[in-house]
Amino acid sequence: MRFGTQLLTLLSLAFSLASYAETDFLLRGTWALKENTQSFQDFGQNHQRFEDDGLHLSQAVISTNLRLFDDWTLSGVLNAYSDGEERLNFSQLYLKYRPLSASSIKPEVKVGAFYPAISAENTDFGWLSPHFLTNSAINSWIGEELRIGGIEVSLRQNGRQVQSNWSWKILGSLFKGNDTTGTLLSWRGFALHDRQSLYNDQINFLPIPGVVDEDKLNAPAWTEPFREIDNRFGYYFGAHLAYKRKADMRYYYYDNNANANVVDPDRIYAWHTRFHSLTVRYLPRRELTLFSQLLYGNTLMGEHIVENDFASAYVAAALDMSVFGWQSLTLAVRADWFQVKDEDENIYDPNASRGSALTISTRYNLNPRFFITSEWQLNRGHQQNLSFFQQSERFSEHIFQIALTTTF
Repeated sequence: MRFGTQLLTLLSLAFSLASYAETDFLLRGTWALKENTQSFQDFGQNHQRFEDDGLHLSQAVISTNLRLFDDWTLSGVLNAYSDGEERLNFSQLYLKYRPLSASSIKPEVKVGAFYPAISAENTDFGWLSPHFLTNSAINSWIGEELRIGGIEVSLRQNGRQVQSNWSWKILGSLFKGNDTTGTLLSWRGFALHDRQSLYNDQINFLPIPGVVDEDKLNAPAWTEPFREIDNRFGYYFGAHLAYKRKADMRYYYYDNNANANVVDPDRIYAWHTRFHSLTVRYLPRRELTLFSQLLYGNTLMGEHIVENDFASAYVAAALDMSVFGWQSLTLAVRADWFQVKDEDENIYDPNASRGSALTISTRYNLNPRFFITSEWQLNRGHQQNLSFFQQSERFSEHIFQIALTTTF
């Protein structure tokens, strides 16, 4: 009953907003078949979002852009899910200032809660992927633990305006509210799914003895990813470079600048997390898109109580099969690799993990508003803290999904 009420609220808001703003709505039902093991969302060891086989409301999204004045736009993304702790709330809400200017170099300011434009795969509205049901390991983590609550300032130049094949953008940001970023990578490891954390959300993970026991860290087996703990500003900066509409590259450096020695009354720790991200997208021909991302960073909690290096990369391709005569069909393939390297000497809290995943997805457009997606994924590797709950550190997870999506 609770979720049915939330969904009705979401639908009524969608129709109300559509009258006043540029609004997109997406509804996706997914039938999933997976191993009979508990999801991390239910304090289990499985790295996938769904707890059971069967039909799920995997995405219900309203994305709206409301022009307030000539230079100001209010943007928001409201999400609803049938799983997780917070099932209806905003994932993004921000103001954007883009003044009209005759200059070829144009400024832009964003204020509020939003994603930095790191991803090469989450390019659809609502920070969804147009090619896959599940995100890469990198962007699954970004969707879980990273959201900017602050300000981003940028300068950009469109190459066509200056008769150049090259366009560019540089940017920087100050923010708060990402103090717990790094918790999931350390205590659960990378996962692959498409659920974005909502504001006031809570993400669960395995109750690792070295984490939850009173005589150890005495922390809860959950995290709130956008909690402010140390009252310090984090920052990031980045650069985009694009060649015509055929290729672009993006580099970001992120540092939440958290005081790793601070813990709040709920025993939620601040984690000092930093990373580099490099993204490349290339269109060798109209029917084929190639994209890849590399992430490398470090996270620290306490006086080296927990310290981990982490890294992940993927390569992906999406092909419009009309080139072979199969109209309205798209094939996408992605290979992921990920690792967390334990650099501390806390023997009660082993954090090392590594793994790889292969994802194959097909999308068939029934008409401009309805499409069917089928996807198979294999995710396997090693995770040290699984040995507290099973005989081996190894995991091997298969999931098959069929989704019907409608947009309007």
